[in-house]
Amino acid sequence: MMPALRSYTLLLLGLLLALTPGKATLGHATGSFDLAVLAFVDMNGDGVYGLFQGGPEPVLSGIEVRLYTDQPPLHALGKEDIWLATQTTNPDGYVVFRNIPDGDRILVGTVADGYLPTTPPEQYARLEGDGGGAVLEFVFGQLARSSFGYQFIYPLIGVP
Repeated sequence: MMPALRSYTLLLLGLLLALTPGKATLGHATGSFDLAVLAFVDMNGDGVYGLFQGGPEPVLSGIEVRLYTDQPPLHALGKEDIWLATQTTNPDGYVVFRNIPDGDRILVGTVADGYLPTTPPEQYARLEGDGGGAVLEFVFGQLARSSFGYQFIYPLIGVP
C-alpha cells in the first residue's frame, strides 16, 4: 500500500553520472538531458544514498516528483515557473524525465506521511550545452519521524 503523501518540496542532490558533449545518444534528441530521480529511506540521516548495516538503504515508491522550468528570479519556486511534467517513483524508487532541453530547471518532490526530509527543500539544475543524452541523477532522502529523536538532519524550516 502506498503511503499517504504530503506536498513538501525536497532537495534532490545532483550527482553527475555521465556527460558526453557533442554526441547524440541512441533515442535522444541532440542537446537533451535525462534527469533520473531516486527517492530513498535515509536510514542514517546523512542525506546520501548508500549502505546501512550491510545493505543498501531502502527505496521509496509512490513519491511524486514535479519538473519545472525555472524563470527569474532563479532558485526560488514561484508562480512564474513553468510546470513541465509530473511523475511518481516506481517500485525501484526511480522516475526519469527524458529528453529535457538545456535551461534552468527545478525538481520538486513530496514527503511521505510519517517522514521528514534529510536533504534541503528544492533542487535547481542548470542544463547547458549539447547534453547529447547525458544522464544526471538526483537523489533525495526521507527519515522516519520515529527516528528523528536521535538523528541530526537538515534544518527543518517550514516542516510541521
